[in-house]
Amino acid sequence: MSQPLTWSNKYKWPAKNQTGPKLTWNGLAPEESKNMATSTDTPVVVNITPAQKAAIIAKIAELAALITFGIGLSDQERHDMLKLGTKTVGWDEKAAGHMATRPDLIPVYVDTAALAQNRQVRLDLGDILHALNNVVQTLSDTQMKIGNQILKPELAFYNSAQEAAKHGVPGAQAIADDLGERFIKNNAKAKPA
Repeated sequence: MSQPLTWSNKYKWPAKNQTGPKLTWNGLAPEESKNMATSTDTPVVVNITPAQKAAIIAKIAELAALITFGIGLSDQERHDMLKLGTKTVGWDEKAAGHMATRPDLIPVYVDTAALAQNRQVRLDLGDILHALNNVVQTLSDTQMKIGNQILKPELAFYNSAQEAAKHGVPGAQAIADDLGERFIKNNAKAKPA
């Protein structure tokens, strides 16, 4: 059950450096929500200027232009193809070692020079992908953190709208219903009315 409004140092909204009204309520305080930001959250402020964004995209285009050796595959080709992944690398190294010691067992149709070149190129691509994956991971982590920081206050607003609707605040029910559609389970939507 709701309690009279009290202020707790555990919750700070808006943040100290933000402008806007302090948390006020003309009635009862909403029940505590695990989605509300806590003092242990570390806010991240990221600013990407239009010039930075344009420069990064231009560099990516330059990088893409350097990859003249790139090969595109369809989803079906990716599915059907033999894959030399981390589980198979040991087998690859054993096979290469045996082929070096027993060239008489290599079928005549195998181009050993092309095979050796492909093995080296695969290592080079691995080094390039490792460097690129570090950048992609950093961007992905930053996007995830920013998304988290967007959703937390929005969920707090949604919870506040739900609580306001319980107390008959005009317009709150429409907002709670509109935002609540996001949380309706798929199986509930599938049932006929």
